[in-house]
Amino acid sequence: MTPTEIERAAAALLDARRRGAQIAAPGPAPASTAEVYAIQDAVAAELGAPDGWKVGAKTPTDTPTCAPLLKDHVISGPARFTAGSMHMLGVEAEVAFRFGRDLPAAATVPDAAAVLDAIASAHVVMEVVDTRLADWKSLDPLWTLTDNGMNKALVVGPAFEGWRDLDYDRQPVTMLANGKALVDRIGGNTGGSPLRLLTWLAGHVVTARGGLRAGQVITTGSWGGLHFVEPGAEVVTTFPGLGETRVVFA
Repeated sequence: MTPTEIERAAAALLDARRRGAQIAAPGPAPASTAEVYAIQDAVAAELGAPDGWKVGAKTPTDTPTCAPLLKDHVISGPARFTAGSMHMLGVEAEVAFRFGRDLPAAATVPDAAAVLDAIASAHVVMEVVDTRLADWKSLDPLWTLTDNGMNKALVVGPAFEGWRDLDYDRQPVTMLANGKALVDRIGGNTGGSPLRLLTWLAGHVVTARGGLRAGQVITTGSWGGLHFVEPGAEVVTTFPGLGETRVVFA
């Protein structure tokens, strides 16, 4: 993509957000994550400092990818959304971490211990998913990443203890929609340990995206995949022993 195409894509996605509309892909697909991140940053620059970041990976060894959680897109649970204001009602069960102090921009990646020491709390969360791209299923996946990974909101549930030593591969998780199981499994984050994803994200943002600040929340990928629900659904995500959060699509 040329600089003009990057600018045009960012302007189109920003306009779609402001109008609550869906649009066709605004130009050629990004050819790299560097182009994706340039578009993400241009959108975020117009809306204010992000509330946090989302990060994930296809496998425990793949390089992760990420997107900002835009200003006012991180909210406390339980939460309520008007179904008619959304183009699709997607939900994902996740675990997130809130920074207790800044990790300023730097030329070198912070070590893992410094990243973990900067964390104030870990949380059960639910990501609510919607998209500004009308034909997202048929597009290059880099387009959906450009659209901030199709984030609508991150709903933050209670903090839990013992997050440093938790065996995430053996942690159960359920997600129920009106009592029907969408997810019921042990483990299930395709990117592996959330701590791996967290430390990668911190290194990326510190060295390439302006640094992290206290209060920002980092969510670390879906447990059990993306699921769609119908208007009127009440969705409850539970990590037994850690906590739960819920969302209603009124």
